[in-house]
Amino acid sequence: MVACGTLLSSITLLGCQPSTTQTEKTQTTHLTIMSTSDLHGYVTPIDYGTNKPADIGLAKIATLVKDVRKKNPEALLLDSGDTIQGSPLEYHHAYVDNKPIDPMMLTMNHLRYSAMAIGNHEYNYGPKIMEKAMKEAKFPWLSANTVKNGTSEVYTKPYQIIPMKNGVRVGVLGLTTQKVPNWERPDNIKHLDFHDVVETAKKWIPIMKEKEKADVIFVSYHGGLEHTKTKEGKIEASSQTDGENQVYQLATQVKGIDVILAGHMHTPIDDFRVNGVLITEPNKWGSHLSVVDLDLKKENNRWTVTNKKAKLLEAEKAKPDPEVLKLTQTYEQNTQKMLDEVIGQAEGDLTIKDHHSTRTHDTAIIELINRIQMEESGAKISSTALFNNEATGFPKNITLRNVLSTYVYSNTLQVLKVKGKDIKDALEQTATYFKQNSGNQPVEVNPKFISPKVQHYNYDMWEGIRYTIDVSKPEGSRIVELKDMDGNPIQMDKDYEVVMNNYRASGGGNYKMFAGKPVVKDIQVEMTDLITDYIRKHKTISAQVDHNWKVIGGKVD
Repeated sequence: MVACGTLLSSITLLGCQPSTTQTEKTQTTHLTIMSTSDLHGYVTPIDYGTNKPADIGLAKIATLVKDVRKKNPEALLLDSGDTIQGSPLEYHHAYVDNKPIDPMMLTMNHLRYSAMAIGNHEYNYGPKIMEKAMKEAKFPWLSANTVKNGTSEVYTKPYQIIPMKNGVRVGVLGLTTQKVPNWERPDNIKHLDFHDVVETAKKWIPIMKEKEKADVIFVSYHGGLEHTKTKEGKIEASSQTDGENQVYQLATQVKGIDVILAGHMHTPIDDFRVNGVLITEPNKWGSHLSVVDLDLKKENNRWTVTNKKAKLLEAEKAKPDPEVLKLTQTYEQNTQKMLDEVIGQAEGDLTIKDHHSTRTHDTAIIELINRIQMEESGAKISSTALFNNEATGFPKNITLRNVLSTYVYSNTLQVLKVKGKDIKDALEQTATYFKQNSGNQPVEVNPKFISPKVQHYNYDMWEGIRYTIDVSKPEGSRIVELKDMDGNPIQMDKDYEVVMNNYRASGGGNYKMFAGKPVVKDIQVEMTDLITDYIRKHKTISAQVDHNWKVIGGKVD
């Protein structure tokens, strides 16, 4: 047999032709599986916020897929979820023109995907849009732990068995992070229950192996591996989990798994082993393609894996596939037209010049978002976040592109009744975003908010109260000033009404003090729509900064 055993030693060997050799007692063969995850609606290699080229998107992934299939036409392609939400392309399809086939399903059908695990963001646009996309796919959407409310009946399909020409039966089990109810709007998932992924895998993998005779088991899981990275970039896995990311538990507690195709954490993992299980994750937005190569041998009429290896291929090294660009050209043109519409004018500076500075100083763009939340809800206290480091804020001529690139999530709002102590605890949690400072060094971000997953969206900035964060103090005692806007101390046992996004209101981001608090008002309109409507209504938006909060205890720019 050709030396497929030296797997992935060069691009030439990736996905080498499936070959089967036979001796008197033993047969051997080879299998290649490709995987994407967290595509979030990106096809065209473009940064929609700046409209400049970017090394992301299914068009570039398509080129990598075709290169692998030149060597191995049978190479399978899977996805681990968060597919139909997150880009202006999918926003336009969901809210402006939902009649055509979903552009992601159109492209993935073209690339011959074999299966897709359901991600938590699949639910964001509601069941009607989600189930339309699901029906348009020529491949199954899998999630064994997602069942119809009050039953044990799987919502879609638990697994897929794929028989290969070389005789190997490939089993793909789909799983979705069980924390979906902690983040999603209740109306979008009221027909569903989400079970523990580990117990679900223990149930279905024996069925796949014994009843379906699967020779190799892949778990396509919209969830990740809790880990840290050393300065040298080495991964150190963690057994700790709150149920959101349970790759470690799957690998150590469930027998029979060969490979876990992870997602959700937006991090690149090429080839990592836990308990002999290979784990790979291809980052986000189509920046990477995971390629897994297996060697197998057949003894006693059963195939077993003798060697496995994985590698990430980078989109930046590929040109966009012209067939995919042509396929989605009309969608892209309509999206660009929507994005370029001017909806209002900015008076003063509402731009974001430095993301770190925006998180260490009160700025007009954050104050504007909080003001919009307060006006819409009637609450006198509000919190919001600068979700990522791609946002540019609002220039003089404000377009929908600026809104969607500044407020990137499909969040709605809730007004919670909380105690003053809850506000204090939430601010202490927010303050963990910064490293402890000696008092005279530049203020820096806590590494746990950067790795293994970037979490700028879990640092909140508040309006309607006055507060000071002292980063020279240890975590838990950094809020050294907390008053109302009249200068009166916030009382720990007093009730206050605070408006925040639905993710935070559910306790998301380790804000456990908000989970289960009384909901005074539930505003079922997405923030992007509220911001857009506010700008259209007022026409001219003035930049205002009341400097109600500050960071001390270190040098701030």
